[in-house]
Amino acid sequence: MIRLSLLLIPLLLLLPAAHASTISTGGGTFQPTGPPTIVSSHQFNGFLILRETFGLQFTGTFTGTTTGTVIIIINLATGNGAFFGQNDFMGTVTTSTGTVSGTILSPFSATFAANHFQGQFTLYGGTGGLTNLHGHGTIQGDLTTFIGTYTLVLITEN
Repeated sequence: MIRLSLLLIPLLLLLPAAHASTISTGGGTFQPTGPPTIVSSHQFNGFLILRETFGLQFTGTFTGTTTGTVIIIINLATGNGAFFGQNDFMGTVTTSTGTVSGTILSPFSATFAANHFQGQFTLYGGTGGLTNLHGHGTIQGDLTTFIGTYTLVLITEN
């Protein structure tokens, strides 16, 4: 039995090392860097569909700016609706292991009613110091000013 165990040790050394990851949480605020630009606007069957480009300034765990596009669908009878799109974040991110900088993609979606929105986002495709970072979170805020807050879970692959 001991000989068999000794023979297995070299084989175990050939196995890849364990893949570790670090999880951290965070949050902060965001606000527009300027007014959005309406790219297109269509009305269909009581709904208004807008496509806009925008920029946001982030503080907190994320410090930097985003640019993105969004599709907004508004029920004209109620004023309620939904939006979805993608941001490209550029800046720094503070994790439990330190602060890193680069860019990362963040698709998002949300619903809105009574001038309040809430939704979720994901993080992937980082560059620079954000290459090994991914995660997800929530957003909420005021629809008229688009000032809001975010919370997130970050996973850093080591």
